[in-house]
Amino acid sequence: MAIKIEKKQTEIPIEIGDLKFAFDVTDESIQRFRENAIKIQQELEVIDDEEEDFNKAKDILKKGFDVILGDGAFERVYQMTPSIPYLLNYFIQLVDGLTEEINDIGAIQERANKYLRKKK
Repeated sequence: MAIKIEKKQTEIPIEIGDLKFAFDVTDESIQRFRENAIKIQQELEVIDDEEEDFNKAKDILKKGFDVILGDGAFERVYQMTPSIPYLLNYFIQLVDGLTEEINDIGAIQERANKYLRKKK
């Protein structure tokens, strides 16, 4: 008798408008997301409404989208919605959604670890 175990998706699909992206859920990718998302959020918190800060926010968001969704992601999203305030909202939704998905994956891992500890 064969035991069949279905392969889990290693990507989280992400849609922003008509654009489609995928977030790789490898250990390395999750660690990079956690480190960079926190840094980018901290950088965005000090932004004012002045023109210089507006350009700075654009640079920070470019870094954030490209790190999380891959090189060129910011340009694709900005071409679809050329508005930094809207992109900031997209970025917040992206980080919140990925955090929730990653936490769900971590909960599954924790349950597996508890099960394995009980078996020992």
